[in-house]
Amino acid sequence: MKKTTLFKWMTLAAAGAMTAGCASYPDEATTRQMAEKMVYDAFAFSPAHKGRLDQDRSQQICSKIGDAKLTQAEAAEIVKLARASIEYPASGKLYGDWKVGDRLAHDGAGDRIRNGKLENRKENGGLCQNCHALAPGEINVGNVGPSLTGYGKQRGNSEAVIKYTYEKIYNAWTYFPCSNMPRLGATKHLTPEQITHMVAYLLDPQSPINK
Repeated sequence: MKKTTLFKWMTLAAAGAMTAGCASYPDEATTRQMAEKMVYDAFAFSPAHKGRLDQDRSQQICSKIGDAKLTQAEAAEIVKLARASIEYPASGKLYGDWKVGDRLAHDGAGDRIRNGKLENRKENGGLCQNCHALAPGEINVGNVGPSLTGYGKQRGNSEAVIKYTYEKIYNAWTYFPCSNMPRLGATKHLTPEQITHMVAYLLDPQSPINK
């Protein structure tokens, strides 16, 4: 996930603090350092939290201050890193059980921090409904991302479509650098096997998505 919005507010706070203390305005690098420290001091009160503050190279690029546009070289680097992150299931099969995928798409538990410790859970969920419309008639869905209703009906389930869908769920930045979509596989939130079930949920003709 990007820190751009958070940095905007923290940068404003840091700038305000500096302005109150002296007449000169800090340069961009100093302002960023101050904002980074403020974020760290506010959230890094346990090892579980601290790990979430360490950005990988792609996140660092995507968190440019001021919503600066990506350069062509930066976008290419993100795509390269994203593609290198993708792992496929040991079975080699990218198409699982749509019924399991249905459950995962509506399950939002996992990776939560409680009392300073990471939640102990056998299986995380994907909670696709938080950002996407899913099966026809569902009301409790989000609109941050595009509607997935009829996804398989519109695209079919060829090997190329299956592979694209798997990779998009695993690490969306492979196709859309700095997308708001979570990198569900690259961050280890979901396993390759879980992602195969979500692929089936999107593509299987019997899935509620395609009814």
